[in-house]
Amino acid sequence: MFEGPEYKFQRHIADFLVREHRYAVLEQSDIIDTDYYFAEDHLYAFLKATQADTLERLEVDYGSDSRDEIFKALRDELNRRPLWMIIRSGLRVRGHDFKLYFPKARSSESVAATLYKENRITFIPELIIGGGKRPDFVFFLNGLPIITIELKHEKNQNVHDAVTQYVDRDHNDRIFQLPFLHVAADTADVMAATDPSREKNFRWFNTGLTNESTTDGEYPVEYLYREVLSQESLLEAIAFYLVRAPKQEATAERPEQPAFTIFPRYHQHRVVEKIADETQEHFATTGDVGRKFLVNHSAGSGKTLTMCWLADRLHSIYKPGTTEKMVNMIFLVTDRKSLDKNIREDLQKFSHLKDVVRFAKKARNLGDLIRDRAQIIVTTQQKFHYILKRFADDAELRTLRVAFLIDEAHRSQEGRMATDRSRMFRDAEAVSEKLGSYTVEEDDDAEEAEVVTETAKTGADDPDVEDATEKEDPQDKLAKVIEERDLNQLFVAFTATPSPATQQLFGEPFDTYSEAEAIAEGYIVDVVQSIISYKTLYNLSCSILPIGEEEKLYPAGVVSKALKNVAYQDPELIQYKAEVMLRIFEEQVASLIDGRSKAMIVATSRLAGLLYYQIIKRKLKERAANYKVLYAFTDFVHPDTNKVISEHELNDLNEGELIEDRFAEDSYRLMVVASKFQTGFDQPLLAGMFLDKAVADRNAVQTISRLNRCHPLKSDVVVVDFTNNAKAILKAFNKYRHGSPHDPDEPDSQKCVDLYDEILAVGLFEQSDAPPIVKLIEENDDARLQTAVNELRKRFASHFAPDSDERKEYVYLLAKFVKSYHFLNRFFAYEPHIREFAEFCEYVGPQLIKAGSVSELMKQVRATFVDKAAVTYEGTVEMPGGQKKSKPRKGGGGGGTPPKKVSVQDMIAKIREQFEITDEEALHIKEVSEEKIADENIQQTVAAHRNDRAYLDGIFRDQVDKDIQDAYALRLLYEQLGDPKYIDPGAIFDIMAYTVIQKGIELAESA
Repeated sequence: MFEGPEYKFQRHIADFLVREHRYAVLEQSDIIDTDYYFAEDHLYAFLKATQADTLERLEVDYGSDSRDEIFKALRDELNRRPLWMIIRSGLRVRGHDFKLYFPKARSSESVAATLYKENRITFIPELIIGGGKRPDFVFFLNGLPIITIELKHEKNQNVHDAVTQYVDRDHNDRIFQLPFLHVAADTADVMAATDPSREKNFRWFNTGLTNESTTDGEYPVEYLYREVLSQESLLEAIAFYLVRAPKQEATAERPEQPAFTIFPRYHQHRVVEKIADETQEHFATTGDVGRKFLVNHSAGSGKTLTMCWLADRLHSIYKPGTTEKMVNMIFLVTDRKSLDKNIREDLQKFSHLKDVVRFAKKARNLGDLIRDRAQIIVTTQQKFHYILKRFADDAELRTLRVAFLIDEAHRSQEGRMATDRSRMFRDAEAVSEKLGSYTVEEDDDAEEAEVVTETAKTGADDPDVEDATEKEDPQDKLAKVIEERDLNQLFVAFTATPSPATQQLFGEPFDTYSEAEAIAEGYIVDVVQSIISYKTLYNLSCSILPIGEEEKLYPAGVVSKALKNVAYQDPELIQYKAEVMLRIFEEQVASLIDGRSKAMIVATSRLAGLLYYQIIKRKLKERAANYKVLYAFTDFVHPDTNKVISEHELNDLNEGELIEDRFAEDSYRLMVVASKFQTGFDQPLLAGMFLDKAVADRNAVQTISRLNRCHPLKSDVVVVDFTNNAKAILKAFNKYRHGSPHDPDEPDSQKCVDLYDEILAVGLFEQSDAPPIVKLIEENDDARLQTAVNELRKRFASHFAPDSDERKEYVYLLAKFVKSYHFLNRFFAYEPHIREFAEFCEYVGPQLIKAGSVSELMKQVRATFVDKAAVTYEGTVEMPGGQKKSKPRKGGGGGGTPPKKVSVQDMIAKIREQFEITDEEALHIKEVSEEKIADENIQQTVAAHRNDRAYLDGIFRDQVDKDIQDAYALRLLYEQLGDPKYIDPGAIFDIMAYTVIQKGIELAESA
């Protein structure tokens, strides 16, 4: 009998499920209730095997009707909540409580320890439903339907056809309502939905850009039937991973949103399970939780939900065979209030945690929650700083095992506040020695300002501090260890753009979900396919510039930056740029997203941002525009008027109103920022960005990624750069697109000691200067402190010539030492004199140069003005390698112009036009290209997707590129595998992959 490819695929999976997972196969006759698809005998048998006493008590009252009462109660309860929620929490029948399943035992006292094995997971291939339709698989837990699957074979159809099949079904049929998951799959790709009624509900559920089998003889989607459909995985899904998002009432900004079920994407489930397994194994073996994990997940990865799922999992872990919990407290930590709000909103969807999760709105709330030993606490990390003294004598606190789940690790883990966060759980003596330098006040605005203050004091923008130091003698370096005092602390840090310092602290990314994956799967918009580039030109004049021998020399970089600030804060130049921005917004941005799009203007400073806001506000009034502008910033003192400029007052915000909430209103279309909201801001309607501030590397990715949030009507974004920096921005995105570009590097314990020696070598301060200052700090004796600092300031002034660069360099050296100490102290235990001197430098250093003193250079800079300026259009800079679109949601219907035919010889000629290659290289290019063109698997895939060019030019092109590189590796042509002219986007391997796919299309159309 002929066996079609789809049936062969289905039978392969069915045989695997029976052989590997020991699942029983149901018959159609087992489905007694054909309206609800209950296998009633299986549920009743499960209840008899696990809860016979309760069943007997029900039978005393209802006799032979007991069984009917159970299923009547179940049908009635389905009118109020989804089946999976009933399974999770149990069913009440005439005053009797029944468990419909038993989760995996968490502790030795759990009743599930003996009853877990009684769960019965079964499946039916080809279940017959209404109209004679046949879903390929339906899975049952104790007789209740939980998952359906539709399969396609790529030889005939693909995953999009399976999705279409789901959407076209009769959704009044309860088989599409009761299960918690509906899976559409072909032999290479998987999509999943909790509600299969609409195409947009199906989300990609792949392991990466491409799926690959791990076992010889299995399909590329082996992970689906080996991992996802395993008994343990399905039962964990019921216990942990299903979340109910509540109904949202309609507002002026959005329509009503009904309640819906959330199931994690593959990478979310993967990282939670990997961390849970590793930490539990470590705890069982060693008795401690001292581990650090770095999770490199892109924007659009669902990071806050991942953190919530992980908190839930860690909260439930016990030491095997005991009642001892692995962690006593879990902190979900952010460094911004807006991110704190995001996590709070997501955690509130975890209804089963409502009695466990607590939110620290103020520092005093955090203190109370720690005192009460709350189990899961959501807070900003700044709050820890304000409660250190309160817990200085709490010895019990340091016996607890705690976990920190840290959001946006690239911003928050390199300074003193990150150390403050875990200090109260460490040695009491180490805590008390630091307390005197902290003011214990409660002020949420101060908490936010602390981030800015710490950055200013420690030189956080210094690349020398942030980047890993160079090793001289690896044998003399201490190995990277978690100190004994940290063995009670588990750290999991999440970031989309890890810095070298972050990787030093947390190690190589433990799990990666790249920006390329998020774009390909349609979760974020590709924001940098092209950038409109402008160049700002200006002439500067200075009325007091000295002449001849009087003129002094200053470092070129200092002068350049100072003068650029003059130009970029010039009101006339800003007025000119503002007009250009408004014109581009109205012509190219305003009509996007059905006329609701918004744009962000990134200014070079808060002062420049204020000018932009004032000028644009006036221009909008003059043209009677129907939209408004906001200015988001941290409050500051205006240098000319000495007046405090308040974000709340300037934007006329209501009491307690957040500016991001005001910006969500339809009438506000523009927002000016300087540094605020360059990261951690989620606004799907944001589709335009005007950069009047140079951004590079991670900062460029973080800033422009504000545009990448998806909206159903959002397909294009507009980025305009006024700093002539477009190429550097595109380079940064390429650098981070596929994950962290940094190699793991060991932290260098000697760096802090070297900086200490360098400070002493100057001959200004000695170690003996530190103890008196530290003692006064501990005593909080401000008067004597300021007297001592004044004497030190005099010594400093007499040591260096007035206005010499050495003065600032020395102060900067002190700040560098302090930052280095706070960072490296998290790895290594330093001698007490180093810690003491760091505290001395931290207090004294910022006070050595009196605020308000003006150097000769700054006098000249302030007298400098713009006498001529212009903005010139430089053109559009394209991302190398062409546009890589996301995976389509539906195949077929390509239409349009037939693809241009290509030949291998044409391709080689094109490569020679762009790159210098030898005849030998040309021969290898020809051989490998022809080999891949003849590859039967490639031919079949191209033929199956020939009308789906977005897939072929995106995901599949990446796969062919990888196959080509594998062919080069087999030929031992390793030099080409490291050569940018081969491996860069749009380079030789990319051109070869394009040619292979084009030839495949030609062959398919001629067949």
